[in-house]
Amino acid sequence: MHDSKVRSRLKAQLTKFCAELCGGVSKPLGKFIGQMLYGIQSSQDVKLSNIGRALGEDIPLIRTEKRLSRNLKHAELETELTTRLVEMASTRIQQDTVLALDRSDIRKEYARKMEHLAPVWDGSSGEVHSGYWLVDVTGAGVHGSEIVPLCQKLFSTKAKEFSSENAEILSVVDTANRSLNGRGIWTMDRGCDRKKLLEPLLDKHLRFVIRAVGDRMVRDRRGRLRSMAEMAAGCRLRHQARVVRIDKGQEKTYELHYGAEPFRLIGRDEPLWLVVIAGFGEQPILLVTNLKLRARDSESVWWAARIYWTRWKIGVSS
Repeated sequence: MHDSKVRSRLKAQLTKFCAELCGGVSKPLGKFIGQMLYGIQSSQDVKLSNIGRALGEDIPLIRTEKRLSRNLKHAELETELTTRLVEMASTRIQQDTVLALDRSDIRKEYARKMEHLAPVWDGSSGEVHSGYWLVDVTGAGVHGSEIVPLCQKLFSTKAKEFSSENAEILSVVDTANRSLNGRGIWTMDRGCDRKKLLEPLLDKHLRFVIRAVGDRMVRDRRGRLRSMAEMAAGCRLRHQARVVRIDKGQEKTYELHYGAEPFRLIGRDEPLWLVVIAGFGEQPILLVTNLKLRARDSESVWWAARIYWTRWKIGVSS
């Protein structure tokens, strides 16, 4: 009896969600989406065989699997649903919500026949395996614990349509921003401080806080050509803060010193800031941002740091 009530409640919730999600797709495809969502929730698995068993259709399981597999190839699943999911999630994104863009991978080391399999770097193991690259965007507030998945894109460097990682990242940014209309503050990890990403973000008038590698060449407040690492070495860390971070289940206290230096990209006039935070490790954390800061105002500089650290709340590697 209890299982029956749970199944009925789950179906009712999924029916309501699917009605909103599938407004722009055909009825057969909408039915398929509803069955997939129910099957995944009911079986707690993404394998088609287990999803098919959860559906309990009065036909041979192999026929259910083939039908599900055939529908998974439908082009509308990406073109229509991605846009609709972003639209639905965008209502929960405020002006200062953190938009954490993460680059990761899906490892398929045992796959042999999947199309466009490409070498991917597994950061956790430090090894190269076959698989696909993934870019996803998740929203989170600096205060509170709500997490809002927005969109993601799977791509392969061996696919014919692939041009560059920069293009894939900017494609995801554009997909999200069509519904957000400039709301939110984008955060990205090391490696995304490249000029080919910063310039399009500036052109789109999007706010961002991005972790810097340190070797990028920029112009300092006096117009001198310097690396970010050189600027950081000369930055006055006039502010202090004490933070507590949970590391492997244990509380750890850090005494931080931080400051900010203005700079400009080579060939650009937009004022940017390099935020320098020392105390988390041997090397300081360097952040590039176009938020409006004041070097002598500890709160405004600290705000940029908190925007970036909200990524850690989402579970994104730092």
